[in-house]
Amino acid sequence: MIQDAFVALDFETANGKRTSICSVGMVKVIDSQITETFHTLVNPQDYFSQQNIKIHGIQPEDVENAPTFDYVFPYMMQFIADLPVVAHNAALI
Repeated sequence: MIQDAFVALDFETANGKRTSICSVGMVKVIDSQITETFHTLVNPQDYFSQQNIKIHGIQPEDVENAPTFDYVFPYMMQFIADLPVVAHNAALI
């Protein structure tokens, strides 16, 4: 594992359910520098609440043709590799 390196992870959800992921964003930080980024919309296959749309601005039509989380997850793991992960509001995930 690289010292002074981590991945910062952020999810957006379509509604109050933590399984309704509609966006994934990650940045890889090595020696205090962002070295790589990853972002994708995700089709949560669930409804969108107006409250969540107000927070992130992602509309149901934005994710109609987006991959599902099952498809995205292996790419996330490849990006993370063996680095530690930090996340805001990690209790949701």
